[in-house]
Amino acid sequence: MNSTEVKNNYLSVFSDWEKTALTKDPFWIRETREKALSYFEKSGFPSSKDEAWKYTDLDAFYKIPFALTGEGQTKAAVSAELKFLGFDTSKANLMVFVNGHLSKSLSSFEDSHGIKVRSLIESLSNGPLKRYFIEILPFENRPFVSLNYAYFTDGLFLHVPEGKQLEKPVHLVYLSDNSGKPTQSHLRNLILMEEGSRATVVEHYWGNNLNPYFTNVVTKVSLDKDASLDHTKIQQESELATHIGVLAARQKENSRLAARVFSFGGGLGRSEVETVLAEKRAEVALDGLTLSTGKQHLDIRTFVDHLSPACKSAQAFKAVADKSGTAVFDGQVLVRENAQKTDASQSNKNLELSKDAKIYSKPQLTIYADDVKCSHGSATGQLDEEAIFYFQSRGISREEARRTLVYAFAEEMVGKIQNDYVKGPVGLMVQRWMEEEIGKKS
Repeated sequence: MNSTEVKNNYLSVFSDWEKTALTKDPFWIRETREKALSYFEKSGFPSSKDEAWKYTDLDAFYKIPFALTGEGQTKAAVSAELKFLGFDTSKANLMVFVNGHLSKSLSSFEDSHGIKVRSLIESLSNGPLKRYFIEILPFENRPFVSLNYAYFTDGLFLHVPEGKQLEKPVHLVYLSDNSGKPTQSHLRNLILMEEGSRATVVEHYWGNNLNPYFTNVVTKVSLDKDASLDHTKIQQESELATHIGVLAARQKENSRLAARVFSFGGGLGRSEVETVLAEKRAEVALDGLTLSTGKQHLDIRTFVDHLSPACKSAQAFKAVADKSGTAVFDGQVLVRENAQKTDASQSNKNLELSKDAKIYSKPQLTIYADDVKCSHGSATGQLDEEAIFYFQSRGISREEARRTLVYAFAEEMVGKIQNDYVKGPVGLMVQRWMEEEIGKKS
């Protein structure tokens, strides 16, 4: 199939899917789904002619007939796998979603001290959510966001009231599990942080599949004055996966967002992070590490909108590409005319480990204010042969020397993680990737 045929298929199956899947939806959600689908009909899918998709080709995605999934079951040993990865889930609010649906039997979470940790689909009857559902990230001219609005099945609803702190992190596991045919999941998360509140959230994507699958996720975050959110996304999908994800935030005065993306998996993966610094002294720190090998194509895109004065943003992303892997970083900072006293920095450093690996880097600054401190930089290179020779001269193999140097390059991004629940497991994932991939033949 081509992009037009895939688009028409999404349009044609919606009516039948709606009748069976949306029996519990309030009327306003149904209206929103239909409106989003109409925008998708107008826009269609992006192409390489669209600047934001310049380096990411979707032809492989169009060729796979992904079926919309029903409620998922899994035989995967989720607890054992998380333990193997280093997570102590007794110290977290664990929510496991299988093929887009919450599995209560695999989950362990609870409300506490007025903090709501719940399934989104079960929370939609809450009237006030309607305002937040559309705000922050509109679906106009965002094809995959439009599809998400139309077809989402579930996700997280987190509400932290004024002055409250969520003691345990929320660990969201999104598992795709199929054996019969290619499947897809559309997931949506909504995080509302009231004044002075604190929380940690981990989004963790992985697959247990014999067939290709497609994950499409949108996470929306509202940070009120003095609120703070620590957010980590771990994209550890199967090599048969296509992963498209967006984290979109709106920050009020003196709020703080720390968001990081660790992208290891998927045949085609794209993670977008964007935030609007809407009121003075808001701060955001965006970090990420991409490890691409085989024929993987892993894409990171960021957008920070400095709308108000005296706000601060810092971005630091690294990528390693080996074999025929491709890594993309496309980061944009917009400083508007009223955003005086802005402090914005952006850094992207990359390693190409083979002649067939490809890395595309495009950091951008657009500045309309004159009293600012802004910087950006990008560097892509190869391993230092003199350093490798130094290791070999001391009896260390070339493969081990390469692994050591690449790990030293990547470990900086792991070191930026503040939460111990996340830091150890991510460090272990990076270490295992090095052991399995560096020096391994294609």
